[in-house]
Amino acid sequence: MRNELITLVTIIESHNNRGFGQIESTARREIFAEIRSAGVIEKYEAQRAGIDISIIFKVDTDSYKAALIDGKCPDIVEYDGMTYRICDVRRKKSYANTEIVCKEDNIYGTV
Repeated sequence: MRNELITLVTIIESHNNRGFGQIESTARREIFAEIRSAGVIEKYEAQRAGIDISIIFKVDTDSYKAALIDGKCPDIVEYDGMTYRICDVRRKKSYANTEIVCKEDNIYGTV
C-alpha cells in the first residue's frame, strides 16, 4: 500500500563559462510510495557491485514519470528525516510499478 510520502530531489546543474558543472538549484517533487526493505539476495548482489542498499521505495510508474524534471531522473530521496542517494530505478512485474533502490547518504546529512 503506497501510503508514505517521499520527496524526490533532482539536482539541476549548469555550466560556467569554462565548461565546469556547478549546482544551480534543486527541484523537489512529492509522491506516495510503499517502503520495502531489501531482501538478502538483493543486498548480497548489491554488495558485490560495491553498493550498500538501505531501502527500496515502490512507487506508481506514472507518478514517478510525472515527477521527472525535464526528463531528468531524481538524484536523492528524502523520507522520514533521512536522505538517500538513488542507486537504481527499475520496473518490477508490471508497467504500473517502479522501484527506487537507495542507499543512505551521509554527504547531505539529514533533512
